[in-house]
Amino acid sequence: MGRSRDLLHNAVAQIEQVIRSSLELPAILTLNHLAERADVPYATLRKIVMREHKDTYRNFFIRKRSGGRRLISIPHPELLKVQRWLARYVLNPVPVHPNSFAFAPDNSIVKCASRHCGARWIVKMDILAFFPSLSELKVYRVFRAMGYGRLISFELARVTTYAPHKSFRYAHRQWINLHGGTIVAYAHPHQGFLPQGAPTSPMLSNLIMRDMDEKITKIALRAGMTYTRYADDLTFSLREGEFSRRAALQLVGEVQDALKFMGLYLNRRKTTISPPGSRKVVLGLLVNGSAPRLSREFRSNLRQHLHYAKNPTEHAKARGFDSVGGLRRHLKGLIDFAKMVDEPYGIKALQQFDSILWP
Repeated sequence: MGRSRDLLHNAVAQIEQVIRSSLELPAILTLNHLAERADVPYATLRKIVMREHKDTYRNFFIRKRSGGRRLISIPHPELLKVQRWLARYVLNPVPVHPNSFAFAPDNSIVKCASRHCGARWIVKMDILAFFPSLSELKVYRVFRAMGYGRLISFELARVTTYAPHKSFRYAHRQWINLHGGTIVAYAHPHQGFLPQGAPTSPMLSNLIMRDMDEKITKIALRAGMTYTRYADDLTFSLREGEFSRRAALQLVGEVQDALKFMGLYLNRRKTTISPPGSRKVVLGLLVNGSAPRLSREFRSNLRQHLHYAKNPTEHAKARGFDSVGGLRRHLKGLIDFAKMVDEPYGIKALQQFDSILWP
């Protein structure tokens, strides 16, 4: 067969390790094996793992609903193809923590917000720079926990992370890179991170956070609270029982300490405490009642957009969008969100959207 007995023995051992898992995951023995399974050129994957592919990602910014801009990194077509294969066959079957509601089948913002309806107290926190804070090493550990071998786990971590030429992260010790073992060609000075825009990043972020979600769930239970996470948004609520602002600040401190242990930090400007009698908003939805509702501000904003977008070129310029296409995508995202929460309202908004003469 042209293969040594030791090589075949190791291959069988790797296959059995994955098969013994309770998950139905495909065996991936080598980078070449991954290239064949995903139908992409091995040479391209090799360059990506070596961090020598010059155009691995195309970067641009999009406007965030909460204000500001978010960096989006779109993979090279061949890399996108292999990441989609990994997302579908390797990552999708792995369960996430039950209190994690983003990027998982049958979960949504509405389901997440519903867990907090009717709460007397709500405490909200936000993880600072969530995806870019999840490193190559953390991704490697996810693949190892699935049963994949050391080398292929390292290569999978390289395939699903991004290490740009320059980054402010590289000034910190924790971003010193894995060295690739004895493979000199894999040496690189810095670790990559999860790029926002890769199809693998959302699911990998959930799997990286699985143990942390469990730790934070225990912190919440000790305080008598319900905990959910939607990507980087952490929400805690209490319907009954004794609580106070002092207890809320203690909760924030405990969660902050837990996150710091894995190199994550809170965006303190987005930490909010909503006591009894205050307006309760979770993920942009009102939760004062028995079911999540669209806020008056959201409806007003969407109504204004649809009115002025009758002249899309002028409206895009007036609102500071880079292009009419950017305005259109933003507006369609708002309508999709509205439809998810209030379908009749969303359908009417979509009809207005479709009546606009987009260039």
